[in-house]
Amino acid sequence: MPTELWSSPATSPVAWGWLSGLSILALILRTFALNQQLWFDEIITLLDSVRFPLREIVTHYNGQNQHTLYSILAHGSIRLLGEHSWTLRLPAVLFGVACVPALYFFARLVTSNAEALAACALMTVNYQHIWFSQNARGYTAMAFWALLTSIFFIRFVSRGTGYDWVLYGITAALGIYTHLMMMFVVAAQAVVYLWMLFAAARSDGRLPRRGFGLAHGFGLAIVISFLLYAPVIPGILSHTVGPAREHVRYQWASPLWALAELVRGLRTANAGGWLALAFGGCIALGGLVSYWRQNRFLVALMILPGVVTAAGILATSHNFWPRFFFFEIGFALLIVARGAILMARFVARSLGASKSAASVAGATLIALLVLASLVPLRAAYVYPKQDYLGAMRFVQHRRQPGEQIATAGVVAIPYQRYYGQPWPMLETSAQVDNLLAGEHGTWLLYAMPDSIRTSEPELWHEIASKFSLVRRFGGTLGGGDIYVAHSNDNLANTEDR
Repeated sequence: MPTELWSSPATSPVAWGWLSGLSILALILRTFALNQQLWFDEIITLLDSVRFPLREIVTHYNGQNQHTLYSILAHGSIRLLGEHSWTLRLPAVLFGVACVPALYFFARLVTSNAEALAACALMTVNYQHIWFSQNARGYTAMAFWALLTSIFFIRFVSRGTGYDWVLYGITAALGIYTHLMMMFVVAAQAVVYLWMLFAAARSDGRLPRRGFGLAHGFGLAIVISFLLYAPVIPGILSHTVGPAREHVRYQWASPLWALAELVRGLRTANAGGWLALAFGGCIALGGLVSYWRQNRFLVALMILPGVVTAAGILATSHNFWPRFFFFEIGFALLIVARGAILMARFVARSLGASKSAASVAGATLIALLVLASLVPLRAAYVYPKQDYLGAMRFVQHRRQPGEQIATAGVVAIPYQRYYGQPWPMLETSAQVDNLLAGEHGTWLLYAMPDSIRTSEPELWHEIASKFSLVRRFGGTLGGGDIYVAHSNDNLANTEDR
């Protein structure tokens, strides 16, 4: 089997020191401003899962917002430390920090110590990784399990020891129990393994002696996942299959929309905007080509899970959320680290620099990328993901005696069930007419106007024609701004916050 490039020399004390320092820095960056207000998905996670008794968390499937293993860990966190935003997010923080050493140990199986530490440094300060590490959902956990399963995959292929396939099966099952999308990652890894077996058989004329060993790991992952999900399989089927897929929201099911959102997020999170994005794309392309020349199976192991996930989403008509591909971040940063070092060395050598000077140039470019990554972090710490509280306090402060307050769209659940506000949710044009029939004005809070416009066009027509925007409260969640409108045109003010 073609695994001669997949070896890992022992790490030095200096490397351990760097890795420890980066892990500590990662923890600091992910705990700063951790107690900011929750956004919609976090609120739903808390209300519909984490607050429930443990036996209900593991035996009820309340919808695709359920990340079961995360809910179990968050439940334990708030039981031990009290219910706060930071305790709900604590498991995401810990998994986010754990991704740094996980990325290092994966990278040491496939590349040099310098590139491994460079990738870890980029992850430590990466805006998206910090954002998701402060998000009470299972995405950093899934990224961690994707790295860990890849480690055991490579270790088994390289050494063929029994406990590696056992560890693979356990970690793959835990990943699936964290998020059902992890099934696509495991499926992609199975495809890579079959490809390697086929290539080995063509090369040697027979299958390698330990060829089917990892199949035991895939089987173990299936068995454990089935046992963990057994109590909720009917609920999963009712929410994921059948003719009525209510979770699909028009443009959110489009791959082109997801790609545009991904590009927008990367451009926003990188100093320099489009120029930085283009430069980063060139670096990533160079790194990808280099890894392909090194080992095409390795590239497949890193890239194919994303491709299979995209195919699975299309096949199930699911929303094409960019966050479903967050598990790829470790592999992407490793590719970027390779590309940056190679580009800097190539330029230095082209200018006549010595080999040692070229190495310094590579380290310098990585350091510049790390410094550039620090620039957008201010937004993650200063602004909430969604500013429900800012909009609520604004309306309460500006509200005149007799004026009513109503909601529309997804903001209704947070305000009614989490913040305890008795504000009605508008769903029909008749409700709007009844609300405006009184002598006093009406305040309206809503979010995601495109969703209201496409799913409830009549309601949106009433809102657009009878309310004027007063203030928009922004946050770091793309498209998650909270809009405050009033039925009195004289209050119109498009000032954003």
